This record gives sequence, structure tokens and C-alpha cells, in this order.
Amino acid sequence: MSNQLDVYTLAIQHYYVDGDITKSIPPTGINEIDITISPNNVSAYERDWQVQGTNDKDISRSFIVKQGNRSYTLPLIEVVRSILAPNRFLLYRLFEMNSFPQYFIENYYPNKIHLDFSSLYNIKYTKTAFLYQLVWLLTNRDLRSVFENVAYTFNNKGSLQFEWSFTQLITIRAIVKPNASGSTVLRVVSVKNKQIPYKEITYEHPKIAQSTKANEPKKYILQTKNNLTGQPDAMILDEEIEGATDDFDVIEMDNQMHEYITIPKVTKIPRRTNKKREFEDENTKKRFINSDSNRSTADVGGNQVTKGLEQQSLIDVQIDGELGEFIKVMRVLQDFPEVQSINIIQGSLKEFSDTKRFVYLSDGVTERKYVIAEVRLFSGNEASLIEVEREDKALSTLILFANNLRCRDILYRNIFNIVISRNGNWNKEQLHIEKVNFVTLRHGKKHIEHRAKKILEIVY
Repeated sequence: MSNQLDVYTLAIQHYYVDGDITKSIPPTGINEIDITISPNNVSAYERDWQVQGTNDKDISRSFIVKQGNRSYTLPLIEVVRSILAPNRFLLYRLFEMNSFPQYFIENYYPNKIHLDFSSLYNIKYTKTAFLYQLVWLLTNRDLRSVFENVAYTFNNKGSLQFEWSFTQLITIRAIVKPNASGSTVLRVVSVKNKQIPYKEITYEHPKIAQSTKANEPKKYILQTKNNLTGQPDAMILDEEIEGATDDFDVIEMDNQMHEYITIPKVTKIPRRTNKKREFEDENTKKRFINSDSNRSTADVGGNQVTKGLEQQSLIDVQIDGELGEFIKVMRVLQDFPEVQSINIIQGSLKEFSDTKRFVYLSDGVTERKYVIAEVRLFSGNEASLIEVEREDKALSTLILFANNLRCRDILYRNIFNIVISRNGNWNKEQLHIEKVNFVTLRHGKKHIEHRAKKILEIVY
């Protein structure tokens, strides 16, 4: 299924650089338009198809959509990517019959849906954006009916196909390219005017617990076997290992957006209470785990390329100290209904300089760390929040308005080089030369909820 997922994330006639399947470059001669698809103006279309340069043949399946005096060829795979299965969980379930009850139990109340997830449902998919996608599918009967019939057809006929039996209007924003008979949809950029008929979504998951502080020592701590210094492991490229695992990284489907008419409130309900132990003593046991810093460059089995600045899902991030407080703010921010996703990039300033004093803390040994939070709202607004470990410095949080940013990795590196050369000060004149819009946000003594609301106001 991993190879199928790679195909699923690729856009038609687009090309990709450096193995990054989350960013595509479109062909020339294209337009970006809104198409409102009426059930009465859709017809199925099939044609023989041969892979260029080979003898492999198949059938290409599409829908012909008419809007006014224009006709658009909408490939079936784009309908799957944008409407039926815009994330990996839904894609896998698309080919399984009656599998939803293994992952959750649905309960419906006036103006509220409650989902009780099992341990089989990966905790990563409790992020707000994924919950909206799931609930939209579950609560619109025409969508769900098409989704649940795909597996039956696939298992009996061995092919992915379905009729356009959606009863509602569906509006998409798409990149299209003119052809002899009209235009072909190359990629669906967003699905608009999605309606969830409930005001609140509540959910439970076995891994969600309420944390309470306890004045007790930690029972154990985790350390990687190849690193006993307490410093982060360096990224290791290994041609021998395969990259596929039972776990996964969340892949944004090429910046695809999903816009909702109303945004339900999302509430998570802890099943149990965990004690949060604050310190270690002589009885604290050390448990050693294998390092997860290896990245595959093998031809099969996983990731072909390692990124210089690697994104992580917010759920996966574990940081202590000042930057840990910043992550707490991001977790509060993630729960606001306006927030679609937050991805985290973290590392050490020593990545950018071996000679400057500021890349170390005051002890001259400990590397100074940074965190970048890439925040995306359902409104389409985006921002990158850059936080650098301050210690005794009064360094503010830098907020970049990222909607039109290109080559972000290069920009981040330039910004870190600036703050290192200025010994911990944002050089606003130099930032203006970089031609980015930004603000700085001072650190205060307000609660994390207040700071999260302030950041949302700025980004919104």
C-alpha cells in the first residue's frame, strides 16, 4: 500500500524535485478556477490508456462535468484524493468492507456527534482537520454510500470505479489545462462549502489522558542506545535500512484545503488520569530505546530523500524547558476550531554555524535549540512561528506570514544566520531585505491559553 499511497499523492502532469512528493510544480498554460458540480451535469467517461514507452495498457476513468458552456474532464483519482479519501486513514478504509466499527463507535445526539475511538485508530488522526474530514464523510449519507460501495466493487471486479451518485452540489477549486474538448482537471486545490450538520464533535481515545502534577520522582526515563549525552541524535543516512515502518508521518496532500460552511467545536474527553512526575532520583530507572534518527536512502521500502529541516506532527514532539512551554502553547492553539494543522520543525543552531558563540548556551557546551511551528488555518492563512531558546536573552517570537513564501527552508536558514550573527537579536532591517512580512511577539507572564489566543488573533 505504500507504493499505492505515493501514486495517490502525485498530481497529474505535475513534476516533482528532490523526491519531495508534498510539493509539485505544475505545467505551463494552466488556469485555476472554481467548479460547482451538480449531480445532473455529471457523466462517466472511460477510455483505453497506455503507459508511454511501455506495452502496459489499462482503462482511464474520469467524469465529464458541465458548467455553463464548458466541459471539464475530472479524473476519478482526483475525486478520491479530494472528496472520498483526502488522508491515509480514509484511503486504506476505502478498500476495506465495513471496517469503520473496528476503529470507532458513532453516537449521535441533537447538534452533537460523539466518536469513541479504539486503539487501532492512530492518535495522529485526532487532529482537528482529520476529524472534520471524517465527520463530513460519516454525516453526509450520499458521500458515505459511495465510499462504502467502493470496496465491494473493488473486491469483486478488481478495479477502482464508482458512479457519481452524490446528491449534493460539490464546489471545488481546481488547476485545469485546456484541451480539444474543453479542459482537464490536473489537481483539486480545495473543496469548498462543505457542510457538517452538527455544532460539536466530541471524541475519546485510549491514549488521551488528563495529566496531573505529582510530587513524586519519575519511575523511568528513556534514552537512545547510541546517545548517552542527553544531546539530540544527529540525522543518519543509511543505504542498508528500509524506510517503511508500522508507524507513519502525516502527509499533507499537496497543500489541499478543505473549507467548511460552519466549523463545529471539537472536544476531547480523557478516559483516565496520568500522574506527571517532575524530577528524578536514585530510584529512577533508565530504559534504552533504539534511535529513530535513521533515514533510508534505499531504492525500496521508504523515504528516498532526507530533508535538511524535517517536519513533525505536533503530537510527536517532546521538548522540555523554554521550548517545551512554546509547544504547550501550540497544543492549545491546535485545539482552536479555526486551526487546520500545525507542523513542527526543531533542531540546534549549531546546524548553521560552528564558530559563533550564540549557538551555545551560557555554559559554552549545550547547543541552543530552536523550534519552527508552521500554522495553517481553515481560512487559508498561514504563518511560521520561530522560537529560539532564550536563556538570559529577551528574544521575542518571530512570526512570518507565510501564505506567499517560497523556498521556506532557505528563508529559515537565512533568518537563523541573521540571529546568530547578531548574537541573539532579530535584525528587522535585514528581515525587510528578505522581503517577508513579519511581526515579533514578546514573551510575557500570561497563561499559555492567553498567548495562544494572541497568536491566533495575529495569524487570523
